[in-house]
Amino acid sequence: MEYTDSYNYDDILEVLSNQTKEEPSHVELHPQHCREAACVITVIFNVIIFLLGLTGNGAVIWITGFKMKKSVNTTWYLSLALSDFIFCTTLPFTMDYIVKNSWNFGLFMCKFTAFVMTLNMYSSIFILVIISVDRCITVKFPVWAQNQRTVQKASLVVVLAWLVSSLLSIPPAKFREIDNATTVICYNNFEGHHKTCLLYTSGVVYLKVSLRS
Repeated sequence: MEYTDSYNYDDILEVLSNQTKEEPSHVELHPQHCREAACVITVIFNVIIFLLGLTGNGAVIWITGFKMKKSVNTTWYLSLALSDFIFCTTLPFTMDYIVKNSWNFGLFMCKFTAFVMTLNMYSSIFILVIISVDRCITVKFPVWAQNQRTVQKASLVVVLAWLVSSLLSIPPAKFREIDNATTVICYNNFEGHHKTCLLYTSGVVYLKVSLRS
C-alpha cells in the first residue's frame, strides 16, 4: 500500500490551530459535586497518595536531612523525597477541583500547581537517572569513585538537576489559564503559541526517550 499523504509542520500547526479555536472540553463540566464511581475512586486514591506521600517522604526528609550523616547517597534520596513531598502538597487542590468540578484558587495557583507537577516529573526523572549513573560508576570504577564521589559534587549535580527541571516546568505554567464559562476551569491554552508548543513537546519526547534508552 502506498501512502501519498505527506505531513509537515504546517499541517500539524493547522490542526493545533483548529483545536484551540474550539471550546475547551472542560467547559462541559457542571458545578455539581463528585458523585460518579470513577470520580469517587479517583479522589480516594488521591487521598491515599497524599497521606502516604506526606508521611513517607516527610520521614525520609527528616532522616536523611537531619538524622543521618551527609553522604552522596543521602543527597540523592533527600532530593528525590523532597520532589515527591512538594508534589503531594498540591494534591488537595487537585482533589478539590475533581470533587467540585470548579477551580476555586485563582490564576496563580492554577499556574503554580501545573509548575509543581511538571517540576516533580522532571526532577524525579533526572535524579533517578543520576542515581543509576552513580551506581554504574561505583561498580565499574570503584577506586575512582571512592576518591571523586563527594557530597559537594553530589549537591552541585542535584542543584543543576533542579535548575534544569525548573526551566522545563515554566512553559506548562505559562500556558495554564482559567475560564469562567459555565464553571471556573483550569486548563491549557495553547492558542497563539502553536510553534512553541510543538517545539516544547518534541523536545520533551526526545528527552524522555534519550533518558530511558
